[in-house]
Amino acid sequence: MNPADVEKLFEGIPRKKICFLPTPLHKLENLSRIYGVDIYIKRDDLTGPNPFGGNKTRKLEFIFANALQENIEYFISPGGYQSNSCMQLVTFCRIFGIKPILYLADVINQGVPDEYKGNLLLDKIMGSEINFVLKDYEGPNINPLWNKMMDLCNKRKEELQKKGYKVRVLPSGVVDPEGLISYVLAFKEIFEQGECKGLKFDYLYHTTGTGGSLPGLIAGKILLDSDVKIISIACNPYGPNDICSEDIICDRTETIFKKLNVEIPERSNIFNEIHIDQNYFGEGYGIPTDEATLAIQELAREEGIFIDPVYTGKGFSGLLDHIRKGKIPLGSKVVFLHTGGSGALFSEVGLTGALTEK
Repeated sequence: MNPADVEKLFEGIPRKKICFLPTPLHKLENLSRIYGVDIYIKRDDLTGPNPFGGNKTRKLEFIFANALQENIEYFISPGGYQSNSCMQLVTFCRIFGIKPILYLADVINQGVPDEYKGNLLLDKIMGSEINFVLKDYEGPNINPLWNKMMDLCNKRKEELQKKGYKVRVLPSGVVDPEGLISYVLAFKEIFEQGECKGLKFDYLYHTTGTGGSLPGLIAGKILLDSDVKIISIACNPYGPNDICSEDIICDRTETIFKKLNVEIPERSNIFNEIHIDQNYFGEGYGIPTDEATLAIQELAREEGIFIDPVYTGKGFSGLLDHIRKGKIPLGSKVVFLHTGGSGALFSEVGLTGALTEK
């Protein structure tokens, strides 16, 4: 297929166009010179409609189109205190007159915050109902906490439905079948923008958490027969007993092909496109690492661009480390997908003490 063919697959699929698209793609000139690799950045932090966009906004265009057709009155969703996903959901709710309810988890044993900062402050400014869920056990595994939040979300849904309201619950990361297709179009954008610049990218790096963007990237790569290698840097554990798994990524990718009414590839072909590096999330989800802090600092001091300690900082630290270790050969062309989250820089999560003088 070519990009025009991919675009046609979306004809007739409900969508509320809010994003500022296409988001910019530009070269990181200083870092490219320092590392001997052509590093580009895809600015999905600029999806809009406010300065703190991100990858969920693309998904929500499709999710809300269906929600409005169904006359949904409440959206309920879980996340961490600094969930960029929840903040973007609240943004859409306010635009379209749907009431947002959040259940936000204390993933790093901070207790109930005594002050609203970062994305949590943005949620508060927009008037979302916020419920705090405390972690009542030891250890970095967040699955029990996520299950607890989903139970609370579903219980609240039942209460509201008994009162006659139409309610939807979106899981963490707004990972919903309606929104999965959005990153097929994002991949198409990257593909087209590269072609316009005369570029053929060797690698596409991004941070993966709940696994809602990777399936669309894989589907886009397969549909456009691209040679780019997609590398996912995990910001939390991936595995059979974790929040996501390679089998789940395959299932979601197959769902995209079904939604677009395209023949589903052999499962082995999808599986072979999954490359998730779990060496950079540190002690666990939401816990800053020294490596991410240094990557945030380096990108800001060399290029004036901000990434966050929860998601993109860990992803970008993985990209730079791969270059240093020779996993990305000198002279390669790499694009890093900036999926947002910079609001968390101004939060209680903060950075580690790894900032250096220069």
